[in-house]
Amino acid sequence: MTAGDKDPDIATTLVKGLKVLEAFRPNRTLMSNGEIARETGINRSTVTRLTYTLQQTGYLRQEKTKYRLSWRALMLVNPLLVDLKLLHIARPSMQKLAQDLGGTVSIGTMDRGNFVYLETSRVNENIWSSPDLGTIGPLLPAAIGHALCSLLTEDELKAKLEELKRRPDLWVKYADSFIQGVRDCRARGFSVVKGTWIPGTHSAGVPLIRDANGDCFGINCRVPIYRLSPNQIEDEVAPRLISLATNIRNQLAYIMPA
Repeated sequence: MTAGDKDPDIATTLVKGLKVLEAFRPNRTLMSNGEIARETGINRSTVTRLTYTLQQTGYLRQEKTKYRLSWRALMLVNPLLVDLKLLHIARPSMQKLAQDLGGTVSIGTMDRGNFVYLETSRVNENIWSSPDLGTIGPLLPAAIGHALCSLLTEDELKAKLEELKRRPDLWVKYADSFIQGVRDCRARGFSVVKGTWIPGTHSAGVPLIRDANGDCFGINCRVPIYRLSPNQIEDEVAPRLISLATNIRNQLAYIMPA
């Protein structure tokens, strides 16, 4: 069911066009109309009209029988990122922590039941897949999901839990650890996920800030298990991530006083 099925005032064609754009991912950069139809659940004839329109308006580029996002699509996100000062502040320290620990450090925000990565630093020699700008994932199993939701008010968290229950496959498996992870972030400043979502890695997540617009931001660090000693994720990685988050908040407060 799409948003247009629920609200007669929503322009369903626009909703479908946005779903087409959202179908493209780092691992799906080039898709045919048929592939887009399968990913979005929109019938192929409608997808064909939408991709033609998006190509004519410059948001998609056609390569033979397939499409990829055009650079014009960056115009949609650039106004959001250009003024996001925390990314400019965080990059050097994120890179240092990633190098020191041999993992990835990411900042993300929340979009309904998902997190969205806005920035990722990684070790240069790292060969395993690393999330980057625009990568999305479910809040429920992820340490950064715990961190982001810990910034919500109690009423907001209750509403978020009701929203997350609409994904029963994830809810049944991760609900208990998610609720505990939110509690851990609030009580001790971090949450840890040990290989239960991305095999072979441990992750720590830390709440970062909630800005004046109400948007929540969190930071996580993901390290391959073979690079970690027992309890290192709790004893070293999480405290260093907390320190990094504190440093970012202090610098933001300095350049953007209340």
